[in-house]
Amino acid sequence: MRSDVFNKNSNEYGDLLAKNQSGANGLIQLGNLKIQTFIGSLASTTAATTQYTSNDIMQYMGALDVSVPDGYHDPQKILIERAIFSCTTAAGETLIGNFQLSATGGSAENGGVSTGTEIFGADASMVAPDGSGGTTGYTEADLNFNSAGITYASPNIAVATSKVHLYACAHTTLNADATAGRFMLKLEYSVI
Repeated sequence: MRSDVFNKNSNEYGDLLAKNQSGANGLIQLGNLKIQTFIGSLASTTAATTQYTSNDIMQYMGALDVSVPDGYHDPQKILIERAIFSCTTAAGETLIGNFQLSATGGSAENGGVSTGTEIFGADASMVAPDGSGGTTGYTEADLNFNSAGITYASPNIAVATSKVHLYACAHTTLNADATAGRFMLKLEYSVI
């Protein structure tokens, strides 16, 4: 007997989508809870010829999935509950960065994010998990794109459901070849 989570005819069905299906990157959907992985590469960046300054876009990562199953109410917010960054291959140059969400997709590299909200990185303010909306007083860690390893946080940052476009951005000024950099970002978020 199959669990209701794996039974398409059940009201408990969890939608598991393969990479790049429906525009998603490694998306797992369980009701309004989403787990989505984004794969990043600095291979085609122009940092060696055009200087990055603070919050310049390095790469457009794609969009968060904000769909909800039939019968759910229209969501009001996206709550970023957990973020895990993995630098799989060092960039080869000192490069600290962050991730931002925007209502505008496909913005060009080396420009700023249109009305961006930093959700993961040293300038993001983690929100207390008690729902009060107060900040924790903790500062998130710098995201080092030049050191293989993982960095994680539980930001609890709520954004509008229109802010679905994810960008990897530089925090430090860079005018050097960082094209070796490869990374992944896993986000756990609720659309509620």
